[in-house]
Amino acid sequence: MLKKEDYEPGLWTEEKNLTVEETRLPFTEELAGVIPQPEENREIPDGIQVVPAQNESYQNFIIRYSRNVDGAVNYESDRSFQIINELFGVIYIPASQVPESVINSYSYSSVPKCYTYMDQGGLNASGINRLHEHPYLRLRGAGTLIAIIDSGIDYTHSAFRNGNQSRIVSIWDQSLPSGESEEVPYGQVFTRQEINRALQSENPQEIVPSADINGHGTRLASIAAGNRNLEEGVSGAAPEAELVIVKLKPAKEYLRELYLIPPEAEVFQEDDIMLGISYAIKCALRYQKPLSVCVGLGSSQGSHRGDGPLSQYISSIADFTQNCVSVAAGNEGLARRHYMGLLDEKTTSDILELRVGAKEAVHGFSMEFWGEASDFYHVTIQSPTGERLQVSSALKYGTQELSFVFVETKVMVNYVPIERRSGNTLIFFRFLHPAEGIWKLETSGRLNSSARFHVWLPVQGMISEETYFLESSPEYTVTAPGDAVNGMTVTAYQYRDDSLYSKASRGYNTDNVVKPDFAAPGVDMKAAASGPAGTYTQSSGTSLAAAQTSGIAALLFEWAIIRGNEPFFSGNSVKNYLRRGAVREEDMQYPNPEWGYGRIDLYHTFELLT
Repeated sequence: MLKKEDYEPGLWTEEKNLTVEETRLPFTEELAGVIPQPEENREIPDGIQVVPAQNESYQNFIIRYSRNVDGAVNYESDRSFQIINELFGVIYIPASQVPESVINSYSYSSVPKCYTYMDQGGLNASGINRLHEHPYLRLRGAGTLIAIIDSGIDYTHSAFRNGNQSRIVSIWDQSLPSGESEEVPYGQVFTRQEINRALQSENPQEIVPSADINGHGTRLASIAAGNRNLEEGVSGAAPEAELVIVKLKPAKEYLRELYLIPPEAEVFQEDDIMLGISYAIKCALRYQKPLSVCVGLGSSQGSHRGDGPLSQYISSIADFTQNCVSVAAGNEGLARRHYMGLLDEKTTSDILELRVGAKEAVHGFSMEFWGEASDFYHVTIQSPTGERLQVSSALKYGTQELSFVFVETKVMVNYVPIERRSGNTLIFFRFLHPAEGIWKLETSGRLNSSARFHVWLPVQGMISEETYFLESSPEYTVTAPGDAVNGMTVTAYQYRDDSLYSKASRGYNTDNVVKPDFAAPGVDMKAAASGPAGTYTQSSGTSLAAAQTSGIAALLFEWAIIRGNEPFFSGNSVKNYLRRGAVREEDMQYPNPEWGYGRIDLYHTFELLT
């Protein structure tokens, strides 16, 4: 066992000195010494319990439990610890036992980040229709599964059923109160039999009480795998694939408070997304079918180098046979929410100008500074009135409170000189009641050194358009988990004139790994609407491009695995086939930060195979 002196300051309390055997929970490098004490589940009517994953009195941490410091232990999931896969797990700790300065006390990557939606007839452009109707191939996704990890689905929509028979094999609604279930750790699961019974009833919600209030998940599902509708002139990319739906529960309130997310924003937390993907993989194993996962969500939190838990989890999936993940690149290209600076012998200091709008003056906002670890960064904050306060680089184990005299603003700062997962410097800012106007951050480094740094504001939906950098950079704006090295990161273009979606995020990731990988149609796309039965709507965004790509991946799985042409086809195989068949303009160099390897053309991919 480790002793008190083996832990970092702030990570040890005497009452938590329990053995692994007593708790069955892992000591890990992220959460060394912090073990949750038993607390009773809170009950709601009808005897249903709110488990720690849904209980606001617990905080969640994503850990790499196989790297524990106490030797090999056989772990099992229980109400305080949930296994995602052989590397990642989620530990639930009572909020009363979590140190106040959570950013400094734990590895920042262990704190779940918050994600939101990445959107606001392209089948011919992607070469899909020709394969639907090809006299020999006739690829439509038969025998495959597509998983949508999002806001749920309108399962009554005609796009997802044949008469009263649903094409959805399972819905896991994480937001519903939990009953006793061995299948999922919280929420409720509805089978195809239950969905079919609901479709045949006068009030479907009485049998399957799961709905897509936002409609985002319904749109993605219809673009990926919706039925052909000749009257509307629409079809999903894989209209004969079956669907696994995960409706994510809203992020917990403590995370919204930590990241100062406005109350109206719909956001989801990282560990729920990971558990949703894990559930989809288990469904694919049960039904013995290849799986294509769509994640149309994004976040600008983290170092943008693919080292966050969700990004690493997605990368690991691509290595295995019969699984792939399509991810939205994000819509941050023109949002002016990224700043890039370079300190060298000629430029020893850099001044960033940040315009703060009226909405943020009420709710506040968070901001992340990430600098290359080769340097120490000295940062001074200047308010719109000219008052200057310096961030201490020495107080690395506590939260600094910078209180301005001439404006009623406090800036809470966590300075992490070497963030444990990335190795880079992280400065995490929380602006409380910031004054409207132009704020400045002056950054300097050591003499005779060279280092690059990035500053990101939250993505659209978590901050208003009135708050932005005056001199922003569209580069390095691909959102997480689009920075995942082995994931299929998809940007969007207008298929009618082959122009890039103006709001699309630009690559690469900050390790200069090529992102996005390629482009798919994602502008003015017609998709099923949640609500009145059978209606359709138009929307744009990179999440729609990711949805079509997930359907395209299902077609490749049908050809490779279901028909036996390539029985060990993996997520990396799908990505490399699509890269090879992508359409490229003669006067442009590829790969590039806007288009990756070009526009997806599945028919061209098959032409190259022959």
